[in-house]
Amino acid sequence: MKGMSMRSPWRTIQLFISSQYAGIFEVEVDTETHDVRCTCPVWNKNGSCKHTAFVNQKMKYNNGHYSIKIPEDIPEDLVQEAIDDPAAFRNLIIKYNKVEVL
Repeated sequence: MKGMSMRSPWRTIQLFISSQYAGIFEVEVDTETHDVRCTCPVWNKNGSCKHTAFVNQKMKYNNGHYSIKIPEDIPEDLVQEAIDDPAAFRNLIIKYNKVEVL
């Protein structure tokens, strides 16, 4: 459709290493509704998991915002690209954000 953005509202905001399952899982947030989802098997089965509970708790504590911890010395062009593009944002999270272990 002309004039409409076809960008996905979902953005990866946190990576987790799980002690229960082998793997790294991503929690994504819908930038329009603030719903969260996870790539772990528990979320796929139940629609909720400890990873999304962790993120939801932090968002509740921060009035709906999820703070990411990335270094301040990242080049400005990378940050600007990440703001504009969900794939670039995901790459920024993977490369620079702290991975949580639950």
